[in-house]
Amino acid sequence: MLANRKGHNGHLRLDINGAFIRRTDWSDGDLVGANLSMADATGAVFDNADLRDAELEGTILIGADLSGAKNLTTDQLARAVIDETTSLPEYIDRRGLGRARERS
Repeated sequence: MLANRKGHNGHLRLDINGAFIRRTDWSDGDLVGANLSMADATGAVFDNADLRDAELEGTILIGADLSGAKNLTTDQLARAVIDETTSLPEYIDRRGLGRARERS
């Protein structure tokens, strides 16, 4: 379901919980506080997208390009599904994602 909901400070937040968003381009997107939980974002691009406080519980990010994402945390990624084809920002240490649901 695609919806916008008011988040903290009256900021509209995107709610695409469970959506099929494979190979979509979220470059320069304001995803602050967005709910991407359980979404399938396989192969999606997040160049310069702001993911501060975005919910990524169970989000499939296989092959996604997060290398240019802003404000992404290891805690968020630990709740997402990633693999070796997921491109991460330089400020994220893949070795520190021990809790992440990596697929082999």
